Formats: sequence, C-alpha cells, structure tokens
Amino acid sequence: MTQVASAFINELLGVSNPEQVDLAPAGAEVADSTEDLNNFSYEEVDDRISEFQGDDLVREALEKGLDLREYSKKTQEELKALEQEHILDYAKQAQALVDLYNEIESCDDILGNMQSLLTGFQENLGQISGEIATLQDKSKEMTIKLKNRTLAQSSLGSSLDGIVIGSDLIIKICEGEVNEFFVQHLSDLNDKMTYMKAQQHNKVPIKAFKELFPEVERLRLRAAEKSRDYLLKKIESLKSPNTNIVIIQQNMLLKFKELYWFLFERHGEAAAEIRANYIITVGNYFLASFDKYIKSMQKLQTIIADRLDLIGCEESAKRGLFSGKLALKDKTNVFTLGDRINALVNPDSGIILAHVAEEQSLKFPFEAVFKSVSRLLMDNSSSEYIFTIDFFNTPRKSKPAGMTLEPMGLAFTEVFEPTLKLVQGYIKQVTESSFDAVGVLLCIRLNNQNMRIMQKRRIPCLENFMMAINMLLWPRFQLILDMHIDSLRKAVPSRLMAVKDVTPHYITRRYAEFSASILTLNQGYQDALLVHSLQRLRSEVESLLLRMSVEFSDTKSRVIFLINNFDLVVTILSEYTASSFEEEKAYFAGILENRTDEFVEEELRPYFGTLMGLVAEGEQHPDLLKMDGDKFERIADNFNNSWKQAIGTINNSIIQSFTNFQNGARILQSALTRLLLYYKRFLVLWEKRFGSRKQRVQPVGLQSVMVEIKKFRSNFQ
Repeated sequence: MTQVASAFINELLGVSNPEQVDLAPAGAEVADSTEDLNNFSYEEVDDRISEFQGDDLVREALEKGLDLREYSKKTQEELKALEQEHILDYAKQAQALVDLYNEIESCDDILGNMQSLLTGFQENLGQISGEIATLQDKSKEMTIKLKNRTLAQSSLGSSLDGIVIGSDLIIKICEGEVNEFFVQHLSDLNDKMTYMKAQQHNKVPIKAFKELFPEVERLRLRAAEKSRDYLLKKIESLKSPNTNIVIIQQNMLLKFKELYWFLFERHGEAAAEIRANYIITVGNYFLASFDKYIKSMQKLQTIIADRLDLIGCEESAKRGLFSGKLALKDKTNVFTLGDRINALVNPDSGIILAHVAEEQSLKFPFEAVFKSVSRLLMDNSSSEYIFTIDFFNTPRKSKPAGMTLEPMGLAFTEVFEPTLKLVQGYIKQVTESSFDAVGVLLCIRLNNQNMRIMQKRRIPCLENFMMAINMLLWPRFQLILDMHIDSLRKAVPSRLMAVKDVTPHYITRRYAEFSASILTLNQGYQDALLVHSLQRLRSEVESLLLRMSVEFSDTKSRVIFLINNFDLVVTILSEYTASSFEEEKAYFAGILENRTDEFVEEELRPYFGTLMGLVAEGEQHPDLLKMDGDKFERIADNFNNSWKQAIGTINNSIIQSFTNFQNGARILQSALTRLLLYYKRFLVLWEKRFGSRKQRVQPVGLQSVMVEIKKFRSNFQ
C-alpha cells in the first residue's frame, strides 16, 4: 500500500496523524469509522474520492469494485502485523541499543573534555601570539642595533687597518733585504697609503692621519730608495759580458715588478729613471749583439750573382783573357733553385752559429743568412715584447684612479728601434747590391713565413718592420727581373752565335732554370705582378731565339735550332708538377709542336717534294682526269726507286740533328707518319686518275711502306 492510499484511507477515517492511531479492536475501529464517515456529506465524500483517484492502487481497487472499508481494514491489519514484527526485532536488539547509548554517552564526555582542552589551548595561543609579536619587535630592534654596530666595527676595522702601521712592517721596509717578504710589506704599505689618500676627501677627517702622514712619508721614501737601488743594480748587471738577459728578466725583474709599480705610483721620477736605464741598457745590449752577429754573417755570406750574371749576358764576359771555357753546370747555380729551397721548406733549420761556421769554413747564400738573422730577431723581440708588456704595462692590481699607463708596446719600441734599424739597414745594403733574383724572392717568401709565425704567436711588435722589409725586397726583385729582360733585349745574336751550333744554347738553359725557380716560388702565392714579369721574360727569350736562328743560312738548321731550344725548356719544365707551371708548359709545348710540323715539312721536301706538290695540286684540281698522267707515272717511278733509301737518310738526319733522344724519336715518328699520309693521299689520286687501267708504272703498295716504317719506329723503342 503506497503512502497516497494510506493517506486517503486515514482521511476517510478522519485520522489526521496515523502515528497516533490507537490499535483498537478491528470491530471498534470500523464502527468508529462508520460514525465519522456519516458526518461527511456526499459532495465532500465525492471530492475526497476524486482527489485520490489519481493513485494507481486506489484506482485499481475501485476498478475491481472492492469495498474500501474492507480494504482499509485489511490494510490496518497488515500494518499492525508489520508493527509487531518490528517490536520483536527491537526487543532482540535492545542490548545493542543500550550499548550504543552508553558509547554515545562516553563520547559526549570525551568531546566535552576535548572542548575544554581546546578552549584552554585557544586562550594560551592568544597569549603566545602576543608574546611573539613582542619578540618580533625586540628582534627588529636588536637587528638594527647589530647592523649599526657591524657597520661601525667594519668602518673602524678598515680605518685601523689603513692607519695602523706595525713595527714588523717598519723594520722590513727600513732594514730588511729586498726579497719576497719585502715585496709583501711594500704592498701593505702601498695599500695603507692608498686608503689614507682616499680618506682625505671625507667630510669627517680622521685626526690620526695628521700624526701618521710624516711617518708614512718617511716609509715611502725609504721604500722607494731601496726599490730604486735594487732595480738599478739588476739592470746594471745586464751590461756584464756573456749575460743571459732572459734569466735576469724572468727570475729577478719580473719577480719583483711590484717594486717598479710602487715607484710608478709613489715616486714617478724614480720610476722614469728605472725605465730610461732599462731601455738604454737593454737597447744597447740587443744592438751590440745583433751588430756582432751581422758582421760575422757578412763574412760567411757568399755572393751568388753579380751584374754580369744575367740571362742575356754572354758567357765570355765572365772569362778572363787566359781562362778556359766555363762549363754550363758552373753557372746554373745563379738561376737554379736546387737545394736553396730548403731554406723555405725546412722551418726548423735553426740559427747559424757563427763560430761553428767559421771553424768549418762554411758559406751561405743571402737567403740562409736572412732567415737566420730574421728568426733570431723574431725570437728575441717576442721575448722582449712579452717582458716589457708584463713589466711596464701590467700593474699589480687594478689601475688606481688617475693613473695613466703608457701605450701598449711603447717600451719595446724604444728598446728595439735601434736594432730594427740596424737589421733593416743591413738587409737594404745587401738587397740593393744583389743581382740574385732567386735569392731575393726566397727572402720575400721567408718574410711572408715570418709574418705568419708572428701572427700565430699573436705578437704584433714586428709587423711594421716586416712590411718595411717587403717594401725593400719587392722593388729590388722587380728591378732584377727588368734587368734580365733588358739583357735579352740588348743581346747581340751574332756574338751569342759565334760558334754556330744547333744544340740548345746556354741562354735557353738559363731561362728554363730561372723560370722554373720563379714558378716554384710562386706556387701558392700566384702573384699577378710576378706572372706578368715572367710573360715579358718569355717573350724576350722567344724573340732572342728567333733572332739567333737567323744566323743559320738554311731554314732547316734554323728550325732544328729552335726545336732543340724549345724542347730543352719543355723538358726542364716537365720535371715539375706544380699547378703554377701549367701555363708555361702549355705555351712552350704549343710552340714546339708548331716548329716540329715546320721541320717535318722541311725534312720531307728534298726527298718527296714532287710527290707532296702533286698531292697538293691534285686535291685542288677541278678535273683530275685532265692532269698529266706521265707526271703521275714519273713521280710513282721515282718513289718506287728511292723511298727506302730516303727514309733511312731521314732517320740518320734526325738522329744527328736532335740531342734529346726522346725528342728525336717523336720527330721521326711525326715525319714518317706525315710521309705515310702523303703517300696514301697520292694513291687515292692515282686511283681516281687511272682507275683500273694498267699503267706502265705501278706504285708500291701502302702496306709495304707501312711495314718498312715500322722497322724504323722499332729502333727507338
């Protein structure tokens, strides 16, 4: 039964609170209900019934025609039975309910005690919070006091440290030796002086300074005196013979450089005196050392070339009246690079020791001397530059306010300027009198190497000096090249060809060796000015060889002379594989090929001239059938009778004409190949002129000529 149905029945029974309904006997309940129901009118009953018709159970009961009173009675009985069941269940659980009630009472007591404790804690926390606030205020007050006292203590401590001068410091400064302890006390004294000077500008001056200033001043003068004397003594020791200046610099001067900086800050006149003495002493030391070394090198230097050692000069100009003919190998060292390249490619060749070289009677070309002097200069200047920067440009601490340092490297410049002028003057003297272009160019490349070495060291002290050396060497090198070119231009062919010989001329060998040397030294640099000068030199050599070839009366000898000379140039240049040689090799190879073609024509013409002329005429003739047949037969008959002998003669002529066996073999092969081609063209013209008709003379077969030519070719293999 739903709540709606129960409510409807209760309302019909006039019961407003079902929980208050007394469980009376069923009959009495029905009777009472009937009496109450009679008190309602029919309209009211209908309204009540309509109100509860919406309930599903009520509507179902009405549809079945059940008596609502019976239905209500039944419902009351079910409720009562259900109530009895619950009462029994409650009775069974009575003890559990009692225990639960006791536990609840115990929990209430505990919660009451907890409430009392928490209330007490709350009151205590309130008191503690007040005490904490008080402590915080006191803590802030104490912090401020501590900070003020700390600042006062720090200020007082720094003031005491700045003005209090201990007896130990006074004794060490006044009576102690100059050593590490003296330097330390000197630094302490300098710090105190710095502090006292800074405090002079305070708004509230320290009265104790007035009493301390005289004492500090006396200490300053005493410290400056001892520092000056010590440094002057060490600088003076540099003047002793056989002194190792580097050891004194590193172990004595740099170790006590604080002495100089104390003087620099506290006694400027003494510092200037120290600096001036050092520059004069060390400058004279290096000047004397290099002057002595250069003079010894001048004794060991050998002269490679003089004014007459130019490419175009006659060989006889270097001979005396009774001297014999000079061999070519005795003169090639002027133009050939040879072992001189070792000065450039061997970076660790070391410095030339003059006394050892004198004992062994050794001689050196200028580039070896130049390298030794320049490397010695680089090593000494690098060491001196590093020292002067460290000693004269690096204070012990941060630069004091108002201190002006000298420009970086100024001390080095003043020390080394006389020495650099000496070395530069020596190089200028040798260079201006030199006619050795190879040696000068070697010095240029060595100077470039020196620049890279100094750049790698990151030491710029010799940058201007090396640029000045370049300005000395390059113009002289260009002048010597111009002198070589001018000597070729002014050369007299008749005097050079006093003895007419088709073999390679010494002028050609000079040029080939010289150009190979210059091109080798230009590898990796590709100087445009150098390449242009070589092209001018090449043009003059080619022009001179052509003028010299005119001295021969016959064309063949002229061509042989030119081929032998150009072949010598090609042979010498072919020994080098550097990329800088490619242009020169290609140029002379082209000239040699053209001259070879010219020689082949000249060599074949005496023996096969008529055949060559007929081939040229026949290939240009508009109607070959109209050409003279007898002429064809005469030429064929002449060829059949003389071709073998002619080939042998040509072979002997080429062998005798060309000194280079390989060149001769190449020219012979070219000549025989050209002959074979001419004869093949002749046979083609013969076939066109006569066809299959039988003639009085039958030309020898091409295959027979080829077989014979192969025999001569095999002789050169």
